[in-house]
Amino acid sequence: MGNLFLQEKENWLAWSIWGILGAFLTLYIGMSTNAALFIACSAIGVLAVLTWWMQQSKRFGFARAFKICCYVLLLSALPAVMLVVVPSGELNHFDLIFQSITLFTLSLLICLICSWIARKPKQYY
Repeated sequence: MGNLFLQEKENWLAWSIWGILGAFLTLYIGMSTNAALFIACSAIGVLAVLTWWMQQSKRFGFARAFKICCYVLLLSALPAVMLVVVPSGELNHFDLIFQSITLFTLSLLICLICSWIARKPKQYY
């Protein structure tokens, strides 16, 4: 039956390490290239590897995978926000708000897709 009634506790240190590794990768790619597409793809790439690992282990429900994906993507995308969105001095408030809302919406959509892929299959007893 597996862990039918066992509630697993989160290991936030492991997820923080995933996020910090993603942040270092994003920062490295951001420093070597200033292309926003490569910076965003590096953060999403880390999330894709994490999603693949979670899907292979088959231990993560949708809500748990969504929490983990949001946390890791937040830490991984932080250098992208600092390198691309914030230094744009020529932006007015409307453009900054629009870019922030767009980034938040796309991040949420990516987290939903990744957590849907990473969820464990339904078990019938």
